[in-house]
Amino acid sequence: MTVARDNLHALTGLRAVAAFSIVLGHAYQPWLEVTAIGMPLFFTLSGFIIHYVYSEAFVRSSARATTQFAVARFSRLYPLYFVLLAYLILRMPAGRSFGDPQNFPALLAYLLACWTWWPFLIDGHPAGFFFVSWSISTEMFFYLCYALVLHRLSVIRDVRTCLAILIMFCLLAYALFFGLFITRDIWEPAGLWAFPGYAPRVEDFNGSFYRWLLYLSPYCRLPEFIGGVLICQLYRLSRQQRTVFDRARPALLGLAAIVVMAMLYAQFRYFGEHDPWYAVNHFTYGAFIVNLHQNFLFAPCCFALIFSMACSGWYLARLLSSRAALFCGEISYSTYLSHEMIIAKLHLLGLDAIATVPYLAMLLAVVYVASWLLYRVIEVPAKRALRTLFDNWTLRRAALPGD
Repeated sequence: MTVARDNLHALTGLRAVAAFSIVLGHAYQPWLEVTAIGMPLFFTLSGFIIHYVYSEAFVRSSARATTQFAVARFSRLYPLYFVLLAYLILRMPAGRSFGDPQNFPALLAYLLACWTWWPFLIDGHPAGFFFVSWSISTEMFFYLCYALVLHRLSVIRDVRTCLAILIMFCLLAYALFFGLFITRDIWEPAGLWAFPGYAPRVEDFNGSFYRWLLYLSPYCRLPEFIGGVLICQLYRLSRQQRTVFDRARPALLGLAAIVVMAMLYAQFRYFGEHDPWYAVNHFTYGAFIVNLHQNFLFAPCCFALIFSMACSGWYLARLLSSRAALFCGEISYSTYLSHEMIIAKLHLLGLDAIATVPYLAMLLAVVYVASWLLYRVIEVPAKRALRTLFDNWTLRRAALPGD
């Protein structure tokens, strides 16, 4: 299905950075806001890598590529997701709620890894079981969109055209989210009327319909993924046409992206602490910046950073291509999906009461050892077994008379 291409090792290392930022933010609450950088990195990287690996296969045979793409992504994400979900349902008290018939739609949505596609309720409350898996559900939506529509972005054949489309896309995304921001006091009550189990943002932000739509649902996160696909198409064209690729200075582009990201992060932290950003009838610049962190605030910086890393050739790209970075990048999915369980276990043991630095060092050691074990014991064998099973099924079908 896929074709031979250069390995972009720095992007694997960048995935390790994204996972590390999320683990660190969840482990140490004063740094929680750093997860607002980690998630856009994950989603934009996903768009880039998916398009980089599969775009040519879709051009050759869309029907065949769709089937194989579905198998590849299912075998990559679902086995570990299902094992950890089953563990939580069987071992955690909250799992008993799924025994209630009224919660069957939510249980089915979790089993199908699509629970963020709709504002499901469990026992009349917003679905928050196995909460860290929200991004997996959102990723599944991205994959569906890619197989149906987004792979067609490979029809863009000119560097300047692709760059213009990417810039216009970013501007339109900002305009869209600004429109949602200034009209939030109109559409949020409508959402609360349709889904009364959710709370107004001013009463319970984490349990609000507002947060579900702007942060958890795949609909407002899709622009990050689309931008990743576009930046990948720009990279592919740049390599083929030798225009921007020859003149681009990846180090300057990457450093500029990091500087702008740091500036936005500083504003986000400041206004998040000093501005009543989710208050009713409050439409300041600071409120918009903080609200935008839920979806597209850091996305353009991620696009530029990813492009610079793909071009490689500068010190940060070489650092992220090191053995340690590649190892952490390979196990990053296990790291992301299991870290909240490990943090909860250490909390129950009272180990979070020790000094901050020793606790974080111990936690990170435990998380990465557990991630490596999950990667070796579940991720790799399950992926290999499922893909072998599909290959054998395909061969059997090809051997049937009349097929």
